[in-house]
Amino acid sequence: MAVVAVHNVLPCSNLTPLKYSRSTTKLPTRLESRRAAPGSAVTRCCEGSSGEAGRLVTVKNGNDSLEICRILNGLWQTSGGWGRIDRDDAVEAMLRHTDAGLSTFDMADHYGPAEDLYGIFINRVRKERPPEYLEKVR
Repeated sequence: MAVVAVHNVLPCSNLTPLKYSRSTTKLPTRLESRRAAPGSAVTRCCEGSSGEAGRLVTVKNGNDSLEICRILNGLWQTSGGWGRIDRDDAVEAMLRHTDAGLSTFDMADHYGPAEDLYGIFINRVRKERPPEYLEKVR
């Protein structure tokens, strides 16, 4: 499942290229270089509205909408680039996150075994949690 992230998008005319220099000139910070110029319009790539005391957000893109948790659990850590991943520990961590209300997961095929771990996690949710619990997981 793809999750559409909500980001501020700045018009290209407001972006200035950073020049590399060994001088002591202060380069703009990451945040400063992305700020919109005064009076310029900031657009969103999709609309969003929040619910359940701000914990959930509904993202809309055209006629499609999806309610997700505002905090995503990115599964990039499972790519294996930092060492071997213990499958059972990873699935247990996913269950703990979901039990705590953090029920939206972000993954991509280049995250290594993320999709496989998510499949194991969903199967455990189906077996060990009530049916309505599965409706909250994204």
